Amino acid sequence: MRKRHLIRHPGFTLVEILVVVVIIGIAGAIVVPQLGTRDDRTSEAAARVMMADLIYAQNLAITQQSNLYVMFQLTPTPSQYSLVRSSDLTVVSHPVNRTPYTVMFGTGGSSGMQGITLVSADFKGQSATTYQAFGFDEIGTPVVYTGAGSQALTSGSIVIQAGQFKLRIDIEPFTGQITVTAI
Repeated sequence: MRKRHLIRHPGFTLVEILVVVVIIGIAGAIVVPQLGTRDDRTSEAAARVMMADLIYAQNLAITQQSNLYVMFQLTPTPSQYSLVRSSDLTVVSHPVNRTPYTVMFGTGGSSGMQGITLVSADFKGQSATTYQAFGFDEIGTPVVYTGAGSQALTSGSIVIQAGQFKLRIDIEPFTGQITVTAI
């Protein structure tokens, strides 16, 4: 009797390959849609940029011992905000690149603000009138710029949006503490 020797070739069976393909397909179906748009991350990054700018404005007002305003312009598009001196309403120079400290939103906007929409910037003073500019006095207390001077801030918020994701940046009266919440 002759023995037959079966030679086994190393490799994977068709069933094993199909199982791996199905697992990769399921994982891809779960992960890929989450990578498509990250509006939450985009708006959070923009909120961090704005917080840094507001803290810089507060510190600059304290060190220069004079009021410094953050003036928001929602129209015309693109919307923007600028840091301006209270004495002559001239735009402050950016400390890094020495250009006017103006931040633009949307397409062609400033670094970190592309794809971001400035929805609103509402600041109320003691008169309960809403303004689109606020700032800090010489001791860092938030004030509202009324066009004819300033008054203490009683409430203030900025709303930004990326896609469908919105964030509200609130400025606390008296202290200037900044908080960010999703809305």
